[in-house]
Amino acid sequence: MHVTSRHRTGGYLLVTALLAVSMLMLLVTAYMFSSLNSPRTSRANADSLAGFLAAEGGLNLRAAQIRARFVNFERPGGASVTAPGSCAGGSGDFVCVTYPVGARQVLTYVYETTKKDASGTVVESGTVAPGETYAGLSFQQYAYRVVSSARRDTLTEANVEMEFQSRLVPLFQFAAFYTEDLEINPGPAMTLNGRVHTNKDLYLSPTATLAITGQTTAGGDIRRVRKDTGACNGGSVTFAGKAAPGCYTNPMSDAQVAAYGGQVKVRQAALTVPGLDSLAPDRAGKGGSEMWTKADVRVVWNTVTNTAAVQRADGSLDVTATTALQSCGAVNASSSFFDSREKRTVRMMDVDQAKLMTCIQSSGKFTAQDGQVLTMADRSGGGLALHFSFNPESGTSNTYGVRVQNGAKLGPPGGPAPRGLSFTTDQPLYIQGSYNSVAPVPASLMGDTINVLSGAWKDGVKTASNNKAAAATPTEIHAAFLGGTDTTASGNYNGGLENYPRFHENWSGVPFTYVGSFVSLGEPKKAQGDWKNAVYSPPNRNWSYDTQFNSADRLPPLTPRFVYLRQLFFAREF
Repeated sequence: MHVTSRHRTGGYLLVTALLAVSMLMLLVTAYMFSSLNSPRTSRANADSLAGFLAAEGGLNLRAAQIRARFVNFERPGGASVTAPGSCAGGSGDFVCVTYPVGARQVLTYVYETTKKDASGTVVESGTVAPGETYAGLSFQQYAYRVVSSARRDTLTEANVEMEFQSRLVPLFQFAAFYTEDLEINPGPAMTLNGRVHTNKDLYLSPTATLAITGQTTAGGDIRRVRKDTGACNGGSVTFAGKAAPGCYTNPMSDAQVAAYGGQVKVRQAALTVPGLDSLAPDRAGKGGSEMWTKADVRVVWNTVTNTAAVQRADGSLDVTATTALQSCGAVNASSSFFDSREKRTVRMMDVDQAKLMTCIQSSGKFTAQDGQVLTMADRSGGGLALHFSFNPESGTSNTYGVRVQNGAKLGPPGGPAPRGLSFTTDQPLYIQGSYNSVAPVPASLMGDTINVLSGAWKDGVKTASNNKAAAATPTEIHAAFLGGTDTTASGNYNGGLENYPRFHENWSGVPFTYVGSFVSLGEPKKAQGDWKNAVYSPPNRNWSYDTQFNSADRLPPLTPRFVYLRQLFFAREF
């Protein structure tokens, strides 16, 4: 049969039309499917993102809990989860915790990854690496991994994990560390040969010269004026040997700060440290007071019976140690000390350091944390840690005080010195005479406020009716100071760093030699008298930072620290 070209052309057109219709139907179908599926896809993506954000929130909550433990001088404790799927086996800080987040349940748990030796001792320590803000500071660190899963109904929407290090950096590695504004306005020339840090603003206005040789960091700004008046004393300031801007009402600019090549930094994240509350007794065992809990000896003055006693960490009486303490005459009371700044007579607990050390060394009645007999040879925690308090407290909040005497050489006279010594109280602390000036060992003096008295001080000379500052004699102290400093208000100066230790005598022309570290943890809880009330004349200040504190093994026992987290690893799975 003969087929014409017209018939062939018609067939091609028919096939082409059918193909076109088919393609059109496919496009229509695809469009309809896409249009219907797009909201489902968007919802799925939104659910996935919400699940991830919820899981990440759980991650941050658990990391913050671990960090808070270190801030309170504690360490996380408990058993790790053994079966993550069912959260079986976990306890304490490592137990599974579920947070409700909208329609989701966020399940979280933590386990420790800290490197330890065969005996279980933590071996993660070192110095902050170059390039980091606090490069060169010693630290000890602990590592943890946090796992967080966001679940909706029976489905897991997102899993996230984070590993981080909690770094503990001792505060006594700073020449001066303040949690509030720091003011340094000395009259005579002054040199601070160490690091200076404040969590807030730094005010510098010396009358002569002020040289800060170490790194200077501030959570706020650095200002070259006085805080109380906004005026300038006209002196010069140098940072790490390089001149600072002159008096100027505005804070140092970013360009001015950058000129110091990292030696000066502003608007840094505030460093989290314990408050002065951490010095208080913790007789009920609530936690959060390492100074009390981990002290080797806790001396408590009973204000009813007027006797000294030794208590255990749980507040119970250590009868054996108390009997020994009362027989050695190392702790007594006096009530004729007048504090002009507080405008009141202080009920004082007097501690003869030499007699107390002799009592501990010779009696064999005091026991260390591990239950062993306590002697000067104790090396746990860096040496001996002593805590002093009153119970019960009555009357106004700043009636009491603790005074340490006879401390020029730490340890029993003619006997061995302790490896280190920390002397702590939640009351105002008074140091009379030179302290740790002969063959110094790592030492700290921690109290609500720090008061320095020369060896010439006599109770009863200064009274409410005869508020005269008697002449002081040369005094030398080698110890870190930790206490509270009051806040400057308009027209009411707090005395600045140059008056961090409170003075009560006529020191005019008399040297006060100090080697240590100044740490202020905020306003005092007990002694709150204004600086302008004090009756004294300032000393010739021969002050320097104790460079032995740069070594982690040369720090006083129970040295407080700031804590910061360093993230190592983060992973997510949708």
